[in-house]
Amino acid sequence: MRPADRSSVLAIVGDLGDEDPEEVFDRWLVDPAASFQAAEVGGEVAAVQRLRPIAPRVLLYERLTVAPGRRRQGIARAMVRQALEEARQLGVGEVRLLTQDPVVAHLAETEGFRLATRCRVWTAGRMEGDDLPRLATAEETEALAERFRADPGLAPYGGLEPDPEILPEVDAALLQRRARAGRVRVGPQRGALALVGQVDRSRLPVTLVLGSGGALQALLTQLRYEADLHDLAGVSLLLPDRHPATDDLSAVGYDLALDEAAVSAYRREL
Repeated sequence: MRPADRSSVLAIVGDLGDEDPEEVFDRWLVDPAASFQAAEVGGEVAAVQRLRPIAPRVLLYERLTVAPGRRRQGIARAMVRQALEEARQLGVGEVRLLTQDPVVAHLAETEGFRLATRCRVWTAGRMEGDDLPRLATAEETEALAERFRADPGLAPYGGLEPDPEILPEVDAALLQRRARAGRVRVGPQRGALALVGQVDRSRLPVTLVLGSGGALQALLTQLRYEADLHDLAGVSLLLPDRHPATDDLSAVGYDLALDEAAVSAYRREL
């Protein structure tokens, strides 16, 4: 890619949170499993997209972005269709997508993606406290998976953890991987469970919660203590619209973040 193209791509992709765009872009280019594509119009980069394998025969479609001056010209739709065709040629069985952009969400729906879950962002400030949440061990994840298999909070997630890095299926194997990485929190008497994302922002990110009542409220409070321990502003939690834990969140100081866009996860079978 020519230097001018590189600058154009970085300008189109825009904000990457706390990460350096140059470093992120370099990782994209050297990832041998992923496919990063740019569309040109009139010799200029007009749009970008990326396909990345996240499971056997499953790809994550990410970073669809069109330059402001090239929008509403059918470029985004053409990019999506090209990505799906490439996935078919690779023998992929499913493409997943996670977005906070309502325009991308609408496009996905019109191109055959099925909404798996739509999560709202709930937040709570940090709190001082010594009763930190317990980290689950890899050895107990099979029992935890069995315990929460029929939890009413699981179905609203559509079978997926809305983690922007991988968007995985929620099962015993996922819990085991997350536990080995120190990312599974368990409430009192194993009555509640939370998956924690990579701590790289101002709040402790929680991507999935299960359980209810006192055990869940205790765990939610302990997560605020953990945020304080890490000197973070608080907790940021993704909760599907139909999740039964809404009252539990409100009871222990969590509020719906009205200024945060909903996170939508989609699946497209090929």
